[in-house]
Amino acid sequence: MPRITGATRTGATRLAAGLLVVPLALLTACSSGGGKADPKESGGAISADQVGGGGKNKPAAPPAALAIAPADGAKSVETDGALAVDATNGKVTSVTVTDAKGKAVEGKTSADGAKWTPATPLANNTKYTVAAKAANADGVEVTANSSFTTVAAGKNFEYSYMPDGDSGATLGVGTVISLKFDRPIKDKAAVERNLSVVAEPAVEGSWAWVMDHDGKERVDYRPKAYWQPGTKVTWKANLAGAKSADGTYGTQNRGGTFTIGDSIVATADLKSKQMTVKKNGEVINTLPISAGGPSYPTWTGTMVVMDKVDGIDMNSETVGLPGEYNMKNVRYAVHMTSSGTYAHAAPWNEGKFGKLNDSHGCIGMSTANAGKFFDTVNTGDVIEVVNGTEKKVKYGNGWGDWNADWDTWLKASALANPGATITPLGSAS
Repeated sequence: MPRITGATRTGATRLAAGLLVVPLALLTACSSGGGKADPKESGGAISADQVGGGGKNKPAAPPAALAIAPADGAKSVETDGALAVDATNGKVTSVTVTDAKGKAVEGKTSADGAKWTPATPLANNTKYTVAAKAANADGVEVTANSSFTTVAAGKNFEYSYMPDGDSGATLGVGTVISLKFDRPIKDKAAVERNLSVVAEPAVEGSWAWVMDHDGKERVDYRPKAYWQPGTKVTWKANLAGAKSADGTYGTQNRGGTFTIGDSIVATADLKSKQMTVKKNGEVINTLPISAGGPSYPTWTGTMVVMDKVDGIDMNSETVGLPGEYNMKNVRYAVHMTSSGTYAHAAPWNEGKFGKLNDSHGCIGMSTANAGKFFDTVNTGDVIEVVNGTEKKVKYGNGWGDWNADWDTWLKASALANPGATITPLGSAS
């Protein structure tokens, strides 16, 4: 074999044992014609299916499937809890539900994207059309359509609510959201799950069932502790179409917003016969009072200002005491209970304030001091009555809800106690 000397070697070729070796970098950097490299052939752009003579393509994702409940053509469908759109092997991408007039139903999709449900109950005796789409992991969509008709209502229930007035009001730290029903509510969980409260900043709170002073059932919402000043509260009661009992459905959707103002908490000490008023924790007034006498003692416990009016007629017959009193245009009346407890001006008791309890259960003050108190408090502010001889005000007598400890309050929530029979607080008292 001829000897190859160093002078015949180049950077591109080398003979070794009779073999021609070409560096990979040189091969991929130049074309056979000496032009620019083809990106498809360059060493930095070799694709996975070019390695080892060609790889396998990614397998296709399983096709998505859609299921709409209730079945197409179904009749007498329940308004709450029956409608759902479920996707398998994929996620729900679109759901449109409309009634015969084209009104759309709002809905929500689960966190994993596999289920869509309506945000509120459907209307009674209404035909709905459903159009849904879902996509698998590759984005391939499937569609499904359905229509059904909801059940007709045999009876309806309605409710009144507090706090009343325009949305956006500024209310006190003891504010309770209260819905009072005109019929007994058998399925309390079905009603409660269609109620919502959003507080900013968030608080720990709960709905609970309460027996009103007039014997009607209520569901009330309160936080664990008094609201913090500055809290913004938005509540909704989406009860149109909600089922309270067999054949009985709601007709109303209501809601509102309010903001919590300064913390105003008054403490009426029936022993010292003084009422101390604190604003944001600091004493701003100490007012001599005359509360209920031995025959008509004032309720003790926590009460909340329901409303106030400067000038009201007070007749004892309205509270079951015929012939006891009939006073016209009572000044600076702050309403504390549904049973008729007020804090108000009582000039006829001049000389007794701070010395003697001698009213029919209300908290009386001089006209000047009653005016100060009236100008200080607002709906939702707190009046705590201590050191009296009477028992605590009942939960449903006004906003007496704060007299329940937190564990007792939670036990009266149908959602906090699934499957339990809920007896409204105050039913047995």
